[in-house]
Amino acid sequence: MRPILLLLPLACTLMSGATLQAQEVQPKPAKKVAVLEPAVTSGDVTAMQKEIIRSALEEAITNTYGYEAFTRTNIDAIVNEISFQQSGLVDEDQRKRIGVMSGAEYICLSKLIVEGEEIYITCSLIEVESGRISHTANELIPSTPRTAILEGCKRLTQKLIGSNTTIVRDNLPEMVQITGGVFTMGCQKDDCERDEKPVHSVSLDGFRLSKSEVTNGQYVTFLNDRKVRANGLYSGNKLLEWLASDAQVEFVDGVWRAKSGYESYPMVHVTWYGAYEYCSWAGGRLPTESEWEYAARGGSKGGGSRYAGGNTGDNVMWFAENSNMRSHAVAAKQPNELNLYDMSGNVREWCADWWSEAYPEGEQVNPTGAPTGSFRVLRGGAWNYDALSCRITFRDYYTPSGSGNNVGFRLWLPEDN
Repeated sequence: MRPILLLLPLACTLMSGATLQAQEVQPKPAKKVAVLEPAVTSGDVTAMQKEIIRSALEEAITNTYGYEAFTRTNIDAIVNEISFQQSGLVDEDQRKRIGVMSGAEYICLSKLIVEGEEIYITCSLIEVESGRISHTANELIPSTPRTAILEGCKRLTQKLIGSNTTIVRDNLPEMVQITGGVFTMGCQKDDCERDEKPVHSVSLDGFRLSKSEVTNGQYVTFLNDRKVRANGLYSGNKLLEWLASDAQVEFVDGVWRAKSGYESYPMVHVTWYGAYEYCSWAGGRLPTESEWEYAARGGSKGGGSRYAGGNTGDNVMWFAENSNMRSHAVAAKQPNELNLYDMSGNVREWCADWWSEAYPEGEQVNPTGAPTGSFRVLRGGAWNYDALSCRITFRDYYTPSGSGNNVGFRLWLPEDN
């Protein structure tokens, strides 16, 4: 064996320095992220909880290949100087100053909502150079103990950065890009419900929305990828009620699958938590109520129709008069001006917002609804609703742990740059 050991270094000396250098693989420099102190939207969050969340995000980002998080050293001084944190704004000048002064390429901005014993975190990754939000993720985590907060922040970071870089999901819905704009939200007709008012102006950034409701076939891909068991629980919440007699998915031999013939039907018997977790897994979220209504109206292309796609219900939606009192495969009726299907009728759709009985007064910019509540918003009517309840402006609500055979959802993703 000795001659072999002697020959190996001798062989190396015969290789030129240029050849050795050509064989080296130089790692790409890590993308630097400035993690700001979380801003509290509603509820009480202690300084210790905020610091745990911030530190956990910094650690999780640093442990993600290709990324490096700045520690809070010098970042807070910069933030306080330009009042970025207090305003919560994504002002271009402020953003560039933070980037230049810290050397960061991205800013991680988090907002917290306390819901009982849980904290709802919305985290945005903002590109300093372009000023665009490159990705947004959400996570519902326990407010205690520390270990639970740390694990929740790890999951959030995987959604925020993992899905933005290396994670590619299979079998996602086809998406439609929707240009942002200003529209009048609420009902201006004679047959309005009280909760559809006051009419108010809303300004929205651009986004993408799935062309159809998420189907059974698409949803089981998520269930299998996340290894959800037969009890339907994930992160402590019930995602779906598949044992209902009219459920369209099943759990067989340890695998989730859509029942034969129902692969293209909208996923029903899904809770708000089930819709929320799917959207997070897919790299997005549920649409806000204002985003939903803007899209249903046809965005900037909308013509003011009563239903999404027109004024003749039978042409654009499945409702009580033509559905045979059941849901139908998606995209079987005419789409609206944005080529979105089934935004009126078929199944009601979960939105991100907490329910409130009236809209806020005055102009709104990217509103996210009530800060807390007991129910989540549903929009769009359903196969067992009359035509009046399938109007674009009609509002509905349900407990987030509830589900039903006329409740589904669609996916929101950030605007495609």
